[in-house]
Amino acid sequence: MDYSKAAVLLSKLLSLACIIAIVGCGGSTGPQGGPRVSTVAVTGIVKVDGVPAPFLRVVALPVGGVGAVPMESAALTDANGVFGLSTYESGDGVPPGQYQMTFVWGQINLMNSQYSGDKFNGKYADPAKSEHNLTVTDSDEPHDLGVIELSSTAAKK
Repeated sequence: MDYSKAAVLLSKLLSLACIIAIVGCGGSTGPQGGPRVSTVAVTGIVKVDGVPAPFLRVVALPVGGVGAVPMESAALTDANGVFGLSTYESGDGVPPGQYQMTFVWGQINLMNSQYSGDKFNGKYADPAKSEHNLTVTDSDEPHDLGVIELSSTAAKK
């Protein structure tokens, strides 16, 4: 067999394989991960004993449990206690509905990036006992919760 013809044939086959791979990997412009419902941006600040609480996990759980599409909207506060709830993507908000809010103030393990512990000892972690409600209406207007004050002395012993 002529090596130049074999090289041309191999080159054409590789080009065809690359084109198939490129076409097969692209083409999707919609959201990933299945069906989504619309969300409304929800932001706020968490303070503990009047001081911004960094790395505090904020979760909004639907009242009455999850619907047909289970979801949890959550955020981690930044160094200033600021958070923006996320459902599908970072900071996208929560679907319209009623929620109970929970708060867990743990720590991030820098070795494995795991979040664990709770400086509140579970005081704000039970949605059934939560005093922090959230109602989001079907609008495009962002929802600012303002400052949420929590107390470290209220933690269970």
